[in-house]
Amino acid sequence: MMCGMVSERIQRRIDALLDQAEEAAGGDDWELSSKRAREALNLDAANEDARLLLQSAETMLAHGQNGPHQNAPTLPTPTPPSPTLPASFVAGRYAVRRFLGEGGRKRVFLAHDTRLDREVAFCSIRTEGLDQVGRERVLREAQSMGRLGAHPNL
Repeated sequence: MMCGMVSERIQRRIDALLDQAEEAAGGDDWELSSKRAREALNLDAANEDARLLLQSAETMLAHGQNGPHQNAPTLPTPTPPSPTLPASFVAGRYAVRRFLGEGGRKRVFLAHDTRLDREVAFCSIRTEGLDQVGRERVLREAQSMGRLGAHPNL
């Protein structure tokens, strides 16, 4: 069992196992769904999707349902939280159109640059809890991205 962050390769394997578990659940094969969810949890014990699939499979198996056409309830589909959209950034220069995605410390928005009249990806970086070295790293990254933004091919 792995702890902490999983590698990209392991994450791809987990995703494949979860796809198989969902497919098995869709066909009411709760034993296979349970098996694949357990395999995913063996790779990442904190994976919430695997926990939900396993819980659903075990519930259905406990009620004696396994196999097609059992009129089993559908699995809940996890929905990502919908962040509240800011109206704009940088004193109104970047008007936010929609949320694109987020990572560990970044939230990315599609925005309209009102000064240059073009669509841009605007990244908001959280710096709370970073030490001085972390803040300097974020500053260097922002400066590098700013230099790329001036490139004529971007």
